[in-house]
Amino acid sequence: MAGIRLAPETFLALDARIALVSLILLIMATAAPIVMGWLALLPSEREPFALAGESSGKKPRDPFAIFLLANISVSLLLRIPGPDAVSLCAHIARLVPAEWGDNTLMIVFIWFGFIPGLAAAYSAVRANPIRWQLLVGGVLTLVLWVAGPWLLNAIVGTK
Repeated sequence: MAGIRLAPETFLALDARIALVSLILLIMATAAPIVMGWLALLPSEREPFALAGESSGKKPRDPFAIFLLANISVSLLLRIPGPDAVSLCAHIARLVPAEWGDNTLMIVFIWFGFIPGLAAAYSAVRANPIRWQLLVGGVLTLVLWVAGPWLLNAIVGTK
């Protein structure tokens, strides 16, 4: 009995509308924990009935966690369709030493693709004030870096 064979493209085919909604939801889901992380870093307001000389408590800060949050924020911006990511990376590449040569753009893309995984791993093993925001934001940014081009191709209609 001959089995029915389906081409691998059948499983990868996705309606453009479903791909667009999926991409929008993925971008919004990725941005939410990153925004919550930045909001968690803001200083707290003074209590309404506190005395005039009383100061609000300082929040603990982890400089490396803030560095990771800034990098996954830029990584998210690089994966949003619309702005030309190559021109954005070219501005970032000016900060890289000239000795690295023509590979600078590739190094920048690898950096912003690697940092979300590092942020998720760092938050998984070390407690910090923005732990869950880095963990969820890092994982979703990685998913966006992997699934984003596939979803964009499905929206455009190319394979």
